[in-house]
Amino acid sequence: MNDRLARCRAVLDDLGLGGVVVGEPADVRYLSGFRGDDTMLIISADVALICTDARFWEQAREEAAGFELVEAVGADPIADTVAAAAKHLGADAWLGFQGASLSYQEYRRLRRRHRGRLRDVGRRVSRLRVIKDAAEIDVMRRAGAVTDEALAAVVERGLVGRREADVAWDLLAEYHRLGAEGEAFPAIVAAGAHGAQAHAIPGSRVIAAGELVVIDTGARVDGYCSDITRTFAAGEPAPELRRVYDVVLAAQLAGLAAVRDGAHGRGDVDAAARAVIEAAGYGERFAHGTGHGVGLDVHEAPGLGRTRGDPLAAGMVCTVEPGIYIEGLAGVRIEDTVLVTATGGERLTAFSKELQVVG
Repeated sequence: MNDRLARCRAVLDDLGLGGVVVGEPADVRYLSGFRGDDTMLIISADVALICTDARFWEQAREEAAGFELVEAVGADPIADTVAAAAKHLGADAWLGFQGASLSYQEYRRLRRRHRGRLRDVGRRVSRLRVIKDAAEIDVMRRAGAVTDEALAAVVERGLVGRREADVAWDLLAEYHRLGAEGEAFPAIVAAGAHGAQAHAIPGSRVIAAGELVVIDTGARVDGYCSDITRTFAAGEPAPELRRVYDVVLAAQLAGLAAVRDGAHGRGDVDAAARAVIEAAGYGERFAHGTGHGVGLDVHEAPGLGRTRGDPLAAGMVCTVEPGIYIEGLAGVRIEDTVLVTATGGERLTAFSKELQVVG
């Protein structure tokens, strides 16, 4: 964790801050190794504190090596955190905080408790996670492999006649069997017209023959996420549905080909995938971005969208996931988790993208 703390301290120096309060759970884990919740870090040039309540004291001592434990005992964790910051940094120190992870009520308490000066650091601390090191990449490769294996096992058992929710539960059981921490996010399983909802919630709907089935899922391994979407045919699909599938596949391959060190998430990757779909006449049916970063959070930097995107650099991990959604008929999305390298993109999810007809 020493290198990560050093980079966090460089942010403080750049912003002219005496310290920063870190409360975003993924950032807490990244900087300290602590896996619990309801916990805040205080980091300064020469201080690293972890402030949590009695439920987590022993866990914090075990997992957050190098951090001094502040035993929060009050009902207001912000009060204990600010008191610790004032003790170590001084009551008038400039103190950074993560506005995106605080409610307005929490911010008001922070402002009331800290009589010094406050500054929202935005996503500056979270963006420390955007470039993955070798150990993180190894874990994410394992997460991708677990996701592939779980998806293959579930689909092999068939889709026709099964409820969407049962398929989703089956995926979770496979992750458990394969030793994952769990799923990276609640799985999407959506058949037929339900698939036109990009983030459909699996329900009691029974999958019928001839329908397309969108399955969006991912495993969480040692804290790190994987994200994959495949669209299956539950029995032989109509020619129109095959055509839509072929367009999305071509778009996804174009997006994947654009991933490389130095490319831009919006101007290169999103543009390449979107151009294929627009040329086929389905531009209005692709309303979301082409991808997002993946790591300790399933949605993090970089962005790969139509209106907002980021430059890509080697070591980033992102998704490429174009889709077409036709209300009342079907949806098709194809997605992979991809490592950005100097020469292109390395897929961390390797499940076949050819349209599979599943009974």
